[in-house]
Amino acid sequence: MKHTLKNQNNISQTSMNHYDILQFENNKENRLANKILSNIESKISFVSKLKTNAFENQKKMSQDTQQEKENNKILSNPKIQFNSQTIVKKPFCKITNILAIYTEEKQEQQPKKIVKSNLDLNQLCDQEIQIGNFRLESILGQGSYATVRLCVEKNSKVKYAIKIYDKSKISDNQKMNNIKREISILKRINHSNIIKLIYAIEDRKSINLVMEYISNQSLAVYVKSKSKRLLPTQEGLYIFQQLANAIKYLHNKNIAHRDIKMENILLLTDNYVKLIDFGFSICISDNQKVNVFCGTPSYMSPELVSKVPHNPICSDIWSLGILLYRILFGEYPFRGQNDKELYRAIQQNKVKLPNDMNQNIAYLIKGCLEKNVSQRFTIDQILNNPLFQQTVNIYALT
Repeated sequence: MKHTLKNQNNISQTSMNHYDILQFENNKENRLANKILSNIESKISFVSKLKTNAFENQKKMSQDTQQEKENNKILSNPKIQFNSQTIVKKPFCKITNILAIYTEEKQEQQPKKIVKSNLDLNQLCDQEIQIGNFRLESILGQGSYATVRLCVEKNSKVKYAIKIYDKSKISDNQKMNNIKREISILKRINHSNIIKLIYAIEDRKSINLVMEYISNQSLAVYVKSKSKRLLPTQEGLYIFQQLANAIKYLHNKNIAHRDIKMENILLLTDNYVKLIDFGFSICISDNQKVNVFCGTPSYMSPELVSKVPHNPICSDIWSLGILLYRILFGEYPFRGQNDKELYRAIQQNKVKLPNDMNQNIAYLIKGCLEKNVSQRFTIDQILNNPLFQQTVNIYALT
């Protein structure tokens, strides 16, 4: 049909060239010229109307498709009981072959939406390094849109851990900005108890973070392997002190980790720890508050589960208290059958501690798990506790 219209337009143009209106003197010829002009104008009007109708039909089809999805959702919901008065609007659309072809062409011409970013990834990634320089091996971890794998540099044979973000799963600009923020933060960090970023590589299909490989054993796996799923007090405090030093380094740079938990702490054979996974991390100014709900439920602070503007650095301190309680007592201080019950318990903030426990440890946990943010410990108050100097010396001798 589209081909026929094109031929008709060519015929009309040919006819126009054969009739010069200024040369027509008698009425018969004038009538013929007017007829030709009228015919051309009607064809132009027809094409214009055709385009308008096509866009209107396309819009109507989109609305009807959305309505059909909503109707199917209603029909598939067993909780909704239908009666004789229930009316479900059914989509109706009738379109000619011409309009269908025209609409299809317009859809093909529309550019695909591309996830754009405010920063150029070339400024963050190492363009001289190629992903092909590394041989991918076993999977170390799996996330919603990222996979961590063991890899080996082909020339040096050095092992690394590579975090691979699949671009096809990065569906919006917010996720892309989170990745850029993670790279930017990791490039600024250099601490013995924090994982190091070696390379950041981008190719057509993925964004890859090549980091030092420590081990595949997390603190969570290590603690679960122990009797009663807890650690001896001195060992637990030694690990906690290293983590607290890492958090102090971050907080001094105005960086909040926002996902402190046992799964994000790697453990070497000599109980030397490395903090990993900066996917939720953020840089903030002094006392800045954010309104983003993220993290792991069991480690969330009361202000976070209440979904109010909060200081993420203070929430990091709460997470440290939860972690210390977990590794020393083998369970979390707040529990629930579901997230709603868990959040209610966190907000009630009823911490149960054994009566015979070390009072310095009890004071430390209570200070970290203080509901009132203004009275909650800072990272310096945690590390200035004399308990840690004794812990390091005692554990070093055992």
